Amino acid sequence: MKRTQRCPKCTGQRLWVIEKFRVPGESAEGVPLPVVPHQERAGGRFTLGRATPQGSFNLWLCAACGYSELWAEDVAGLRHDPAAGVRLVDSGTDAGGPFR
Repeated sequence: MKRTQRCPKCTGQRLWVIEKFRVPGESAEGVPLPVVPHQERAGGRFTLGRATPQGSFNLWLCAACGYSELWAEDVAGLRHDPAAGVRLVDSGTDAGGPFR
């Protein structure tokens, strides 16, 4: 939807974009929905347990049918941490695709 500027479900072209999509929080304006809310800061044991939210989402919403997509931004700070449920899968770019 973001790339084509068209809804993949109904082909509608009237799209809402809600930047830094927010969820209810302690304040009236809420808090941006983080991509990973629980990653710990790097830097040793003195920062253990101090979570730093990583990234945010932009919500793309079709005005005609309600179909929506979340697009992640600012994710450069993510760390591979399988124990915490954060994994990076990199199939490489040299493979040439599945049909070659």
